[in-house]
Amino acid sequence: MQTLNVPGLVLALVVTASGTAPVHAQDSGETLRGIVKAVNQAMIGSDLIFPIASLPFREGQNFAKGDILAAFDCRDLEAQVKSAEAMLRAEMITHENNVRLARSKAVGTFEVSLSKAKTDQAAAELEAYQSKMSRCVIRAPYDGRIAFMRAHEHETPEPNQPLMQIVSEGDLEIETLLPSNWLKWLRPGTRFGIIIDETGEKREAEVSRIAAVVDPVSQTVKVTGRFTGNTKGILPGMSGPTEFNPASGG
Repeated sequence: MQTLNVPGLVLALVVTASGTAPVHAQDSGETLRGIVKAVNQAMIGSDLIFPIASLPFREGQNFAKGDILAAFDCRDLEAQVKSAEAMLRAEMITHENNVRLARSKAVGTFEVSLSKAKTDQAAAELEAYQSKMSRCVIRAPYDGRIAFMRAHEHETPEPNQPLMQIVSEGDLEIETLLPSNWLKWLRPGTRFGIIIDETGEKREAEVSRIAAVVDPVSQTVKVTGRFTGNTKGILPGMSGPTEFNPASGG
């Protein structure tokens, strides 16, 4: 057994006669752990100050990309959109009339330019209302699950406060901190195993990314891996000890 001294860590490498056997990186008697995370996760909120009309999904439920996650009661905003549409039509009629009158010299270019500016202003106001209206329904950006729900139907949420957290379904990665001196052999594609504490199962994975910086205090580097097999039954937040094989480096 070879012992490596790293500040804050005592690393024991179990090496076979060939010198390239799998290693268990031990931290004061515990192996270096990996944490399972969803590749995509998001806090869903809104700047709208309207009552919540619908929350179709509950915590833990699955949804598909494009499903409605939340809908607001935006009847007041709908009325503002209709008013803005009417104002734009009125300004367009005025501008078109001024253009016709200008041809016969009945009005000057000032009146034509002013009516055109008012038309553009009304169009911009309508666009702003329509943009706000589009946020009355929040749709899922990808397939996933509801991690937690903070809002309830008929509530008027605080603006820009999270309504829920969502995580992508099945698209998982593993994050772990490894000794920085392992960068001598650690490469993207290096294979490793992780034993999931919650299930007791060992799953195979490989390194997909290595952080661009090393923590100078702990002399560790963050490494991200991806599962190479089936991830059924594995959820974000699960964790477990990892095993690395120097001989499997790229």
